[in-house]
Amino acid sequence: MTEARARVLVVDDEENMVHVLTKLLRGEGFEVEGAGTGEAALERLRAGPFELVLTDLKLPDTDGIEILKAARELHPETVVILITAYGTIGSAIEAMRAGAYDYVTKPFRAGEILQAVEKAFERVRLRREVA
Repeated sequence: MTEARARVLVVDDEENMVHVLTKLLRGEGFEVEGAGTGEAALERLRAGPFELVLTDLKLPDTDGIEILKAARELHPETVVILITAYGTIGSAIEAMRAGAYDYVTKPFRAGEILQAVEKAFERVRLRREVA
C-alpha cells in the first residue's frame, strides 16, 4: 500500500485526465489535488508541499519540465513523474536530467501509473529512513 494520506498534485490540461488520475489515486488512499494549467499548479505548490507531482509534459502556459523545476526548488523532497502523449527519447532524457523520477507515456494503463507511484513512494520512504 501507499503512504497514508500522502499529498499528490496531478497537473494536466485535459480535464478528463485530471479526473481519472485523481479518482484512481484517491482510491489508493492519497490526498489528491488537480490543476489544469501550469499557473494553477504553481499556486498549489506555493501553498504547501506535495510528496508527489504527476504532470503532463505539454501544458498550455508552460511545460512539465518547468513544473518539475519549480516543485523541486520549492520543496526539494518532492518526487515528480512526467506524463506525455508526445514522448521522445530526447524529452525523456531532458526530464530525467532535470530531476524527474519517472517518465510515463500516454496512453497508459492504471497499473502502470500505480506502479510508478508506488516506486516513487518507496524512494520517499527510503529518503526519510536515511535522513
